[in-house]
Amino acid sequence: MNEEHQYAIDRATRLIRGHAQGTLLVDACPHKTLYMIDPHTGSLVLTIEEDMLEGEDVVFVLPEDTFDAPIRISLDLTTSIDEEACDRFLAYHLHQPRSVWVHGKINFAKLESGEVISQEELEIPNGLMREHSGLCRKLNNDRKALRMVCRLLAKADIEEPTAVGIDLIGFDVRGSFGVVRVEFPSPVQNATQAEDVLAALFGSIL
Repeated sequence: MNEEHQYAIDRATRLIRGHAQGTLLVDACPHKTLYMIDPHTGSLVLTIEEDMLEGEDVVFVLPEDTFDAPIRISLDLTTSIDEEACDRFLAYHLHQPRSVWVHGKINFAKLESGEVISQEELEIPNGLMREHSGLCRKLNNDRKALRMVCRLLAKADIEEPTAVGIDLIGFDVRGSFGVVRVEFPSPVQNATQAEDVLAALFGSIL
C-alpha cells in the first residue's frame, strides 16, 4: 500500500469518527441522521423509518450533503442489530430519533479527492473494545478536567461533559448540544498507551 492511499484511509477514518450526524440519502431523498460506530463491527448504527429499507441506493454524506462534502459512504441497511449497539447509540444521543434500528454496513467510501476506500479498510472493530468501559469511567472521574481537555483539544466548552466512547485515535464526549470528538495528539496502539496519553493530558492541565 502506498503512502497516498494510507493517508486517504486515515482521513476517511477520521471523518467517520469525527462526526455524529450526517445526511442519509435514500434514493437521493435526504434525511438528517444521527449515528455512532459499533465498536464490535466498525459498521454504523442509525435509526430510520421502515419505508427507507426499500431504498435501492443509500449514501451517507458527512457532515452534510453539499457539492464539496469531504466524504460519501455507500451503505447497505440491515435490521440485524443487537441490543448492545442500540444501547450505545442511546448513550451517545439520549433518544431514538426514528422507529427502526439498523446497521449501516459500509460498501465503500469516496473522498472529495476521488480516492475510494474499501469496506475492509474502514469497517474495523474498535481496538480498545475490551477496555472501553473502564477507559470511559476514567475519563468521567474528573468532569472538570475532562471539560478542560475538550476545550484544549477540540475547542469546545462543554459544561457537563460525559465521555461515551474511546478508540485508538480519540474519544467522544456528549454535551448538551451533541457529541464532540476529541482526537489524541497521535494515535495509540493499545489500552496501555491510551491510559498513558490520558494521564499526560489530564496531568498537564491539573
